[in-house]
Amino acid sequence: MLLSPAVLVLGISLSAILFLYKLVIYPAFVSPLSKIPAPHWSCHIAPFWLWWAKYFHHENHLVHENHLAKGEALRLSPGLLSLNGFERALKPVYLGGFPKTEFYFRGFAIYGTDNIFTFEDNATHSSRKRIISNTFSKSFVLSSPTAQGSLKDVLFGRLLPILQNAAQTGKPVEVLELSYSYSMDSFVQWQFGRRFGSNLVENLDERRLYLDGFFAAAPYTFWQYEFPLVNRLLKSIGMIPAKVDTSFQDIEDWNIRKCDGAYKLLKSGEKLSEEDTPVVFSQAAKMMSSMKSSDNEEGYLNRLAIASDMFAHNSAAHETSGNTLAYTYYELSRHPEVQKKLREELLTLDPPLKFPQAPGEFCLPAAKDVDTLPYLEAVIMETLRLYPSVPGGQPRVVPRQCSLGGYDNIPAGTIVQCYAYALHRTPEIFPEPERWNPDRWINASKEQLSEMRRYFWAFGSGGRMCIGSNFAWFSMKHNVGSVYSNFTTAIHDHGDMTLIDAYLAGPKGHRLEIKFERIQE
Repeated sequence: MLLSPAVLVLGISLSAILFLYKLVIYPAFVSPLSKIPAPHWSCHIAPFWLWWAKYFHHENHLVHENHLAKGEALRLSPGLLSLNGFERALKPVYLGGFPKTEFYFRGFAIYGTDNIFTFEDNATHSSRKRIISNTFSKSFVLSSPTAQGSLKDVLFGRLLPILQNAAQTGKPVEVLELSYSYSMDSFVQWQFGRRFGSNLVENLDERRLYLDGFFAAAPYTFWQYEFPLVNRLLKSIGMIPAKVDTSFQDIEDWNIRKCDGAYKLLKSGEKLSEEDTPVVFSQAAKMMSSMKSSDNEEGYLNRLAIASDMFAHNSAAHETSGNTLAYTYYELSRHPEVQKKLREELLTLDPPLKFPQAPGEFCLPAAKDVDTLPYLEAVIMETLRLYPSVPGGQPRVVPRQCSLGGYDNIPAGTIVQCYAYALHRTPEIFPEPERWNPDRWINASKEQLSEMRRYFWAFGSGGRMCIGSNFAWFSMKHNVGSVYSNFTTAIHDHGDMTLIDAYLAGPKGHRLEIKFERIQE
């Protein structure tokens, strides 16, 4: 029986009305999110504005500008909010344990396997974190002989001799990639032990293998993060070069060779020196290789899960700390008065961080003494504030209807996120937010300091904050402390030092050349 034209027209009209209501009228006028201001009118009905901002690298600064103009909450797309504040934003979402989204798996799963950074649910993450959390505690790091051995080998044995030679010859040093290399080497030796450590500082072939492989995908991460199916299509037709995957495969292989080597060394029963002990890996292998798993390659269970965790740790260590060190050199080189003030504090250490040291008499000040230097911490803290290595939005899922950012009835399933870029530039918390000013952390009142620390988000917060933050502080403080105990610095040349506007960020120009001059006693 054929339907009459009138019935067909009615059916089509009702479908069109339903379609219009669901995709336009409800999100724009009826949804509880419709009351929240947006950077652009289209954000209420489609994610086009956000995609445009991400693709053209405008997202972080435009979100920040719109928060300044429109308030604590922004609707960036029909189901996504940006929040900027502490009590009604960061605190309930991140300290409240809202779960992660699939964004993290898309961007940071290694060997196709979840890791400590990508797990969506908090229970799975907490279970994995407990396996190694004791090795990342501040007390453990500061007292670790293996960490001290890493400083001796990487900082005093490799990096400082390069800077000494540059000072003697008057040649500038490109410090961005050198900082990546130092950060990688210092962490990997602690992670896997001296025998399976890396040497990106001195071995330029290993440096190129790792850094070229790691950064090859950077121009294409928009597709990887936002449209994984399109990402695969672009690869299949050659619009994303094959070297992106092959180069990344090379560093996955580099990482898993270290895992396999460290595992075999541990199973050999050989008595290991403190420098050879793979601190982080051994803890993970001890716990995870006895857990149930279908992955039993190379003779140990959960091989790929362990390797994925190890990759997540060392890749984060090299990029975030490396960017921070480079920006610290950059700002200190622009502010010789801050260098002088920092050096005066560093010389109070007993013994000081002097280089070189007499053969056989290597001696460092107690790690806790370096850790508690207030001006050294302020210099690095201010660099992390102005140049966060992860300035982009950290998405979480609203688990149940709640109030956020001054708005009620935020539906379960809504994606919400804060941006370190915006939090760190909140003018009520950080006056003159675009100015690098370490003294703000020294001269603040107790109340002001407490408020700044609540908004300081370089390592995240809550149960999912960066597990490696204590080692990062240890590594960076000893690096900056040793360099400025022995040298003054000045800028020779550089590329664009503006922070890349993306989820992960370093200098746009990817080049910073510094001249080092030996301090005369």
